[in-house]
Amino acid sequence: MNQSDLAAKGRRAIPPGILFIGSVAACGEGRYFPILREALAGGVRAFLLREKDATGRHLFEMALRARAITADAGALLLVSERIDIAIAAGADGVHLPERSFTAAEAREITGGRLLIGRSVHSAAGVLEAARTGADYLLAGPVFPTPGKEVLFSLDELQRIAEGVRLPVVPVGGIDRSNIGRVQAAGFRTTAVIRAIAASRDPRGAAAHLSAELG
Repeated sequence: MNQSDLAAKGRRAIPPGILFIGSVAACGEGRYFPILREALAGGVRAFLLREKDATGRHLFEMALRARAITADAGALLLVSERIDIAIAAGADGVHLPERSFTAAEAREITGGRLLIGRSVHSAAGVLEAARTGADYLLAGPVFPTPGKEVLFSLDELQRIAEGVRLPVVPVGGIDRSNIGRVQAAGFRTTAVIRAIAASRDPRGAAAHLSAELG
């Protein structure tokens, strides 16, 4: 589904640029929202709230705070899996793990109001997510990352992306050292975690990554 299709349905599309995935583990509890503000000031265009261990109440409070911060910056807010919290907090979209609801089920629950993303870890997962109506795909890891093996090469992911009519967003181990390769492979949106969250200068890191991605 392209951007004009989404606009016609009242949903915002994933923009070109950096999608920052929040991580309390990487940021630290006290630095989480300050880092988010700095990342947005550095050019981040979308933020994914993904805290698997947070209670529902705590996640809702985080989502409300993230919504206020992202709204001020004109950036998208996505909430991982918790459709109820995404709706209640006024998020722009919900992001589904590969073994969660299908995109079609999430679309029915949300009444078509939210952007629906899906994590995918195989070519078959890409095709299934596209078939069931996802608006964008988060695919990876594309580079080594702690505790996870590489599941897609950039060349493979590029070939897969050419076969579907929706944005494919690489994720996993992307940082200053390799984002040029992501850009060269033709991707205009990419997701990062530690490249911003673990940086001593999150605004500068975000600005550099955004500039490299073009």
